[in-house]
Amino acid sequence: MKVYGVVHLKSLPGSPSNRLSIDEIIDAAQEDVNSLVYGGVDGIIIENFGDTPFVKNDISKRTLASFTTVVENLSIERDIKVGINVLRNDGLAALAIAEATKSQFVRINVLNNTMFTDQGVIEGDAHAVNQFKSILNSYVEIYADVFVKHAVPPPGSKIENHADELIHRAGADVVIVTGDGTGHEINIEDLQKVRNIVPKGKLAIGSGVTSTNVDAYQDLADILIVGTSFKVDNDVTKRVDINRVEELVRKIK
Repeated sequence: MKVYGVVHLKSLPGSPSNRLSIDEIIDAAQEDVNSLVYGGVDGIIIENFGDTPFVKNDISKRTLASFTTVVENLSIERDIKVGINVLRNDGLAALAIAEATKSQFVRINVLNNTMFTDQGVIEGDAHAVNQFKSILNSYVEIYADVFVKHAVPPPGSKIENHADELIHRAGADVVIVTGDGTGHEINIEDLQKVRNIVPKGKLAIGSGVTSTNVDAYQDLADILIVGTSFKVDNDVTKRVDINRVEELVRKIK
């Protein structure tokens, strides 16, 4: 089982909440990268977590340029897998940044189907994402959320059906199961339903993993994406605590 840590970028230029210079944002991100890498993670997801309120699915050109500049200027060991997540759901921008920075994968919150989110109704566009990937002639992998956090699916939707469609109809390489919100534990029954659908090596947990509950996921998940529980005081807005990283990694390595 692999462990990926999350680097939550401070608000980028182009976002209404931006207060820091690009150099200050890079320095804060590099500190978190170092703690994650030296703590033993296998991969890192970099996301524009500070850019609230989020744009639904088309970030500004300035934010796109700023995000790319930050990633390009981070020093990350070459054996660490790097992914890009552009919130709230700009898969095309994520692919562009990943391609420009030689990152290995993107995370897309709503790749297909429809979700009711705090940004409104978001409709996935797997065709556009995969077409752009083809135009780029890119080998960047697509990690896609099923019933993503901070959102609800249409009534009557079944998580296992959505997971199956992500793999077989939407071009997802990995399916991510999350809880209801950032740092919230997943529903273990939902995880089992998705595990029954998704091939080995292609299932990730995207929220709520801690050093105290990680044992429950040993035989179910292939990748653990950990953000909140790696932070000082379990506060997603604070820096990564290398001791918390090491504690969780020791439990599964």
